[in-house]
Formats: sequence, structure tokens, C-alpha cells
Amino acid sequence: MNEFTTRKSKGILAIYWGGLIFLVVLLTGTSRWSQDDMSPLETNVFYAVFAVVIVFFIYLLYRIYHMRYLIKNGEITIHGAFNNNVVKISDITEIKKTAIPTGIRLWGGSFMGGLYYLPGIGKAWVAMTNFEDGVLITTRNKKHYVVTPQNPDQFIDTVKTS
Repeated sequence: MNEFTTRKSKGILAIYWGGLIFLVVLLTGTSRWSQDDMSPLETNVFYAVFAVVIVFFIYLLYRIYHMRYLIKNGEITIHGAFNNNVVKISDITEIKKTAIPTGIRLWGGSFMGGLYYLPGIGKAWVAMTNFEDGVLITTRNKKHYVVTPQNPDQFIDTVKTS
């Protein structure tokens, strides 16, 4: 089994950590002056919404730090932001380094990935933690995956020799 981690973008991490800190500060600041103006039901809904959003940010940070790509038993398992994708190595028709393309998000709720429409490529599942060192994987049935392993050349060589 070969496991490849990702190189994390300081910019992406700063956005999520900053967002989490902002929400916590906002929650503590607004709860002090708004409790007198809200009914108990409104207060509970207020805290519930904040709790859900804060847990979501914590989950995204957890997934950023744990995003990885496993190569074993003739498959690549892409542990992405919201789901895992399994790609059979025998189905891969092309694997190459690529610049992280600008695309239109079709599904997903973070900078880390989801389903995108990428000009010149089409629909692609993206699982990334930086904007610099992408690898484009294309399969026989024209599915595309963009990943950002820490060492893209070693990742490509390992896939080709597996």
C-alpha cells in the first residue's frame, strides 16, 4: 500500500481557520447583547445554527488535514472533502501533472473540492488542498479526477508501476 498526503495551502487553511475564529468571536459577542431581545426559542435556534456552522468548519479543517490518496490492490482511493472515490488503475487511460484549472463548481461546499466543470476537460471530481501541483486522472469511461498529492511525480510513477 502506498499512501500520499497532500501539501496544504496556507491560504486555504487561513480562510477556514479565520472563518472559524470569526464565527466563535461573533457567537460570543452577539450572544451577550442579543439574549435580552430574543425569546427562549429564538435563542435556542440562534445557538443551534451557530453550532451547526461551527461544526461544519471544524469538519472541513479535519478533512483538509486528513486528505490523502491510497494506492493498493490495483486501485486509487481518493479520500476527499466530502466523499471517497475509488479509481481502478486498469481503467486509467491518462495520468499527468496539470495546473489546477479554474472551473465552475457543480457540487461541493468548499475550496477543497467536489464536482466541477473544467473548461477543456468537462466534469471532474476535484480533491485538493492547494492550487499548485495538480494531477489529472482520466479513465476509460471519460471520468476525470484532479488531485494534489504532495509529490505529484512520485504519485504518477507509483500509479504507472502498480
